[in-house]
Amino acid sequence: MLGRAAATAMMAALWIGCWCGGCRAYRILAYEPSVGHSHWNVMSAVLESLVDAGHVVVCATVHPATGRLAGHPNYTHVDMAAGVPEHAHRTARDLDYAQLMSLFRSNAFLVRSVTDLTRRMCRLLFEMPGTRRYLVGGGRAGRFDAVVVESLHSECGAALPRALRVPAVYVVPCPPVSWMPAATGSPDSPSYLGALLADRPTPVTFRDRLANALVYVHTQLVRRYHDAGSWVHDTAVLSPSASTGAVVLINTHHSIEPARSAGPNVVDIGGIHLRPAGPIPRDLAQVLDDSDEFGVIVFSFGSLVALNSLPEDILDKLKSVFRQLPQTIIWKYENDHMPDKPDNVVLYKWLPQRAILQHPNVKVFISHGGLNGVYEAVDGGVPILGIPLFFDQPRNIQNLVDLGMALSLKINEFTEATLYEAINRLIEDQNFSENAKRVSTLFKDRPMSPSDSAVYWIEYLIRHGSEANVTPPSADASWTVHFMVDQLFVALSVLALALWCSVRVFRYRTSIGIPGK
Repeated sequence: MLGRAAATAMMAALWIGCWCGGCRAYRILAYEPSVGHSHWNVMSAVLESLVDAGHVVVCATVHPATGRLAGHPNYTHVDMAAGVPEHAHRTARDLDYAQLMSLFRSNAFLVRSVTDLTRRMCRLLFEMPGTRRYLVGGGRAGRFDAVVVESLHSECGAALPRALRVPAVYVVPCPPVSWMPAATGSPDSPSYLGALLADRPTPVTFRDRLANALVYVHTQLVRRYHDAGSWVHDTAVLSPSASTGAVVLINTHHSIEPARSAGPNVVDIGGIHLRPAGPIPRDLAQVLDDSDEFGVIVFSFGSLVALNSLPEDILDKLKSVFRQLPQTIIWKYENDHMPDKPDNVVLYKWLPQRAILQHPNVKVFISHGGLNGVYEAVDGGVPILGIPLFFDQPRNIQNLVDLGMALSLKINEFTEATLYEAINRLIEDQNFSENAKRVSTLFKDRPMSPSDSAVYWIEYLIRHGSEANVTPPSADASWTVHFMVDQLFVALSVLALALWCSVRVFRYRTSIGIPGK
């Protein structure tokens, strides 16, 4: 349990903000319940944008301050790591492949797991003395101007902004979540928008739409079942009141995601984590520069899964195919030594991936389809060979396949022949490279940067609150109202009653000998 140190940190940050930032500096409470490093990349980018704009941020999370947040006078980290089980930290980075596939073996298990973890983090936050003493207790309201929170899997994310009577800013680190609590006011329509855990982002055939609808309903029900009542108990002590408005910042962009109808409170910030590329280490830069004849292939599954933990048969197929290629393979690999390593493979435990994908000699990026890495490749205009594993990754890769800049393989089904063919097709067919550059141009063509967009809308919401009128009325409507289930039920009931009356009249007329016309 977090104690006085966390509460003291919160108070110190607020006093520092008043002295350093002046009256124009807003005071913002941030809360990141996810232990996933990729989720923190998006949240930390939003918070960096806020402190760079002169605002004061206090963030409760398990993630230590990174980037420009580290040591920033306007940023205070409230450590929640003490309340998180040790295994949860291990699942957040360089996870063993077998353990990963066990944890996320089904949609229902995935949704249940992340919902339970979110509830656990909410309870931990609510038990902090600082939450009651300094945030809502004792007439101390008004210490914060807004709450920024990742709200994917539980209604408990709405507790703090409601208790503090301040606007809520929800950060969504992936494409729109079909089971997300209704903060956007624009519930997905499974008839034409793919559910997050569906393979296709745009269902086309009847079979696609049926499968998409089943995934949509199933994940909704699982989340509601595991979240039912949990947040009510946790937030009762906080005396939640009506919301004063909400903005949803989604890590997506229409250049790679199907367009959807949404209110002005839904803001695309896809690629907000992309910062100017730093220098590439000298040895790695030498590898890239010396590969100008055939080029380079970059192979990385990001921060979540350790590639050295892949099953031996998959590793053998990868090494066999790489050995046949003339390109240099830069492989993010967690061990110093790889048995039977091909001569054209160079191993690195860590890669400055953004900087590498900007290099002109990079021909293909082999990726699991994590959204942050996808944006880095899109920004660099690099074709992708996707080998998705779980969550939104199949959907992310399929978006790029539909745009003509990627191919996709299933990790348990590809053969040496299909892998070799896919890599060579991406390199030799210039359409993939041209489409990647075209999508990159669309991705970069914006009226303002994602960081500026995030800061503007957060400040706008704070200035105007509920009077901003950016949240559609549908945000307060249940799914039965949104899909007109109640009216459909009434219509069917009236039709059934009319049919029953007709049958009764017909039988009565027949029984007394009156012929029907």
